[in-house]
Amino acid sequence: MSKIKELLNKRYGYFILFLFLLWLKTYMAYWIEFSLGVSGIMENIILVINPIATGVIVLSIALFFKSPNLRKWIMFTLLLLMTLLLYVNVLYYREFADFLTFNIVSSTNNVTPALFTSTFEMMRAWDLLYWVDIMLFAYLFFYKKKAPLTEDRKTYKRRTKTLVTSLGVLLLAGNLILAEIDRPELLTRTFDRNYIVKYLGLNFFTGYDVFQASQNSQMRVSADESDLAKVFNFSAENHAAPNPEYFGVAEDRNVIVIALESVQQFLIDYELEDEYGETHEVMPFLSSIYNDEASYSFENFFHQTSQGKSSDAEVLGELSLYGLPQGSAFQTLGSTNTFHSAPNILDQHGDYTSAAFHGNVGSFWNRTDTYRSFGYDFFFDSEFYDVSGERSMEYGLKDKLFFHDSVEYLEQLPQPFYSKFITVSHHFPYPLDEQNVEFPAARTGDDTINNFFVTAHYADQALEEFFNYLKSSGLYDDSIIVMYGDHYGISDMRNPDLAPLVGEDPDEWDDYHNTQIQRVPYIMHVPGVDNGEVFDTYSGQVDMLPTLMHLLGMETKGYLFMGQDILSEEHDNTVPLRNGRVITPEYTFFEQEIYDTETGEPLHDQFTEEELEALYRYRDEAREELNHSNEILMKDLLRFYNPEPLDELKEIDYLYRNQMDVLEAHPRKDTSLIEQRDGASTTNLYQTDAPEMAGPESGASEEYSDSPGQPE
Repeated sequence: MSKIKELLNKRYGYFILFLFLLWLKTYMAYWIEFSLGVSGIMENIILVINPIATGVIVLSIALFFKSPNLRKWIMFTLLLLMTLLLYVNVLYYREFADFLTFNIVSSTNNVTPALFTSTFEMMRAWDLLYWVDIMLFAYLFFYKKKAPLTEDRKTYKRRTKTLVTSLGVLLLAGNLILAEIDRPELLTRTFDRNYIVKYLGLNFFTGYDVFQASQNSQMRVSADESDLAKVFNFSAENHAAPNPEYFGVAEDRNVIVIALESVQQFLIDYELEDEYGETHEVMPFLSSIYNDEASYSFENFFHQTSQGKSSDAEVLGELSLYGLPQGSAFQTLGSTNTFHSAPNILDQHGDYTSAAFHGNVGSFWNRTDTYRSFGYDFFFDSEFYDVSGERSMEYGLKDKLFFHDSVEYLEQLPQPFYSKFITVSHHFPYPLDEQNVEFPAARTGDDTINNFFVTAHYADQALEEFFNYLKSSGLYDDSIIVMYGDHYGISDMRNPDLAPLVGEDPDEWDDYHNTQIQRVPYIMHVPGVDNGEVFDTYSGQVDMLPTLMHLLGMETKGYLFMGQDILSEEHDNTVPLRNGRVITPEYTFFEQEIYDTETGEPLHDQFTEEELEALYRYRDEAREELNHSNEILMKDLLRFYNPEPLDELKEIDYLYRNQMDVLEAHPRKDTSLIEQRDGASTTNLYQTDAPEMAGPESGASEEYSDSPGQPE
């Protein structure tokens, strides 16, 4: 006690002690309460620093008050508030594995169940450690008025006070630099709130979240129905009438959407040569479905994602809108906006049940909140799977286990249903346990590229197992199965190393090649049809929803879609990418450069100024589509417009907990697969060779375990 008294009687005594206490309890929460995935020296250093930087800045506010007693009380109040912020996040994280956001707190539907209903169940005995210092100082300040805990009463010089605040700002700047070095584009891409807290701290995250909410709110508040005019006119002119040959061929069927993580078009029918000169098809099953007579497949289909990556693909595929120019629409707008999404549209058109499946945490890309806004009835995230030990890799449950373990939920869904499966095994940097390796690695100087083919083969095997289950369970014939590559797998930086494997010269690889390789597979497999083919139509992910709706026999006229039905004879073969590049069958546009799409020959110098001006207008009109999409999202324009039959959007008022109870009470429960089988589960029909399912003595083929470039 004498040491504390001695410290507090010194200048900055309270400041130093309160800062230390704040750092201690925050650092304790980082390790005990939050699953931040800290690894490596750099991340550990950052974790030590980040509570200090914002703590210095916040507590230094008290130093600018002249009265010593007032300074003490303000500093104590600031410590109390930051402790409260920390603790409510601890309670929320224990239940939802996520951090509180402004949008959650400001939403009654979120606050009530999340913070109050089960608060006492979330409390632990050691929670006293977060409050013991607060209780001690409250006791001393309120009841021990003559306590010897009085700070030095000398006046602080303005220069000194400013210096302390500046020190906090410098620490924060250093923290930001370290974070940028270890995790580039952290704030612009905003993968997951866990990342921001890990790298920049809980206090910073809270301030950043409030700032983002404020920015979004200002743009949203300034909008009104008059802003719809240009967008509505564009959408009406952009509408492509359905092709009678394909309209309704999948009417009333279940919809099973599979996001093929990082799968690019060049993997279709691709054979990789091993070190012995033998060739091996990388994705034989996906390629067979791609070429099947029951599939409508597209060879010039481009991903149109940006910083939002997989979440952008979901925006494109389920809203027919583009993601944002910066960051993720899921992260930025998913909790607040009104969406005319596939789950809501199919529910209104055909009484579809909707469910999303993902073997990662629901907070990643803010999926839990966004899916509620999309109107998903159910979302099965990592909380509903066993993701322990060797069953998972960095981004979640391995694909073979993911599909297998999803069956117990899929069979419970009332039919018809709209379901989405988000795979993760074929995800950068493409690690894979040796027990799962059954394919040779490529032999380049880049291990990421080498292992890209190994994980793609594993993903293909998982997909085939899932198809086999669909057939044996009877779901196959009653469904349309939609598969799409969500975004590129090999980045522009690595593409020159990839070039020889795709028949290109690395020395000649340029922006044209970087653009053309953004093709990804898009397959709509409709069991029973025989008019499938591989189309050469130029299209993109924004076209997925109107194409699906027409296959289901649902009209799209009146919806504010940026995309068109790819199978329509009126489809416009112009593909805007999110970075502003535009691709047509004839031309590929960059800023001022124009390439021949087929040959890659630069064409700029071959046109007159008048011809260039005409072509640039063509490019700019395509880019205008991106601007219309930005208007819809950033101003939340869909709240002003509900096309028939979306007269009332579905509101999901629970946080995807106790979902099996919700399914049990569903009014159309009798239409589920398991009920149609008189309660007999179909899980035993699922056949997998995943070694994790067979016990420690079972293993995958070791044929290529010693191949160069395999992950250790």
